[in-house]
Amino acid sequence: MPSGLVAGTVAGAPLWLWIAFHALVLCLLIADFLLTRDAVPRKTVERRSFWLTGCWVAAALLFALVVGRALSPADGIAYLTGYGIEEALSIDNLFVFVVLFRLFRLDSADQRRVLFYGVLGAIVLRGAMIFAGIALLDNVRWMNFLFGAVLLLTAWHLIRESRREGEEQPPRAIRWLVRRLSARDQYAAEPSSTALLRLLPAILAIEATDALFATDSVPAVLAVTHHPFVAYASNILAVLGLRSLYFTVAAALARLSRLHYGLAAILIFIGGKMMLAKIWEPPVWASLAVVAACLGLSAAWSLLQPAPLENQ
Repeated sequence: MPSGLVAGTVAGAPLWLWIAFHALVLCLLIADFLLTRDAVPRKTVERRSFWLTGCWVAAALLFALVVGRALSPADGIAYLTGYGIEEALSIDNLFVFVVLFRLFRLDSADQRRVLFYGVLGAIVLRGAMIFAGIALLDNVRWMNFLFGAVLLLTAWHLIRESRREGEEQPPRAIRWLVRRLSARDQYAAEPSSTALLRLLPAILAIEATDALFATDSVPAVLAVTHHPFVAYASNILAVLGLRSLYFTVAAALARLSRLHYGLAAILIFIGGKMMLAKIWEPPVWASLAVVAACLGLSAAWSLLQPAPLENQ
């Protein structure tokens, strides 16, 4: 690696790489905001979100080449694996978002605003959790077992919830928060209240949901890599694309009825890998292959199922 890339490193990565990453994030955020801020028909929002989702994914995949060049090819593969895991687990968030927006009775324009502010908050939250998690893993020996146990417990929860019939429900903690935020009707009835104040309860619910899901996704990414930049960049790019992804696939989420099994399989693999890290360390490409296979098979299984009764 050229010596110029080593000089001025921050948390194991060149300073220019940190700057380039955040410049990329800022440009995509501005484009996302400008293209979806207007009160346009829902079909237009969905079409724009489709292209924005493509831009987020393309940027994330191309950035893997930058990571591989600036750090190492192994770090580039670890970045792709972490991105794939976080993107897959983020899809599970979308099911909860659909229910939350229904509970708060938000129209499409308000949903876009809430998700935008929620994404901004997630950047700070995920960054803090990733750096704290790496510090714990590097300094507390048994933390691998704790994080691995969290992932296995989450996998069991996903399998159990997948066997239940009926409408998707937010976690109990989020349902409790929604009940406590019932004052949203009071804000909506006050003409003088600002849009942000009116939407604050929904924003808080989205942030709480992201914090809850981050307790699973952050350990999953840290099971792949302890490199601060690789873990941070893969996690943040996946979360930032969640806003446009929601409007792209929200209508199709009901067809992904078997996706939970694929996510559970990924978490079982990653959790076991983390708990057995001292005696078993599969190559990075193997983790990427497992993530891709689990997602592909569960998505295909979902699409082969009969359509929901209400659509028949």
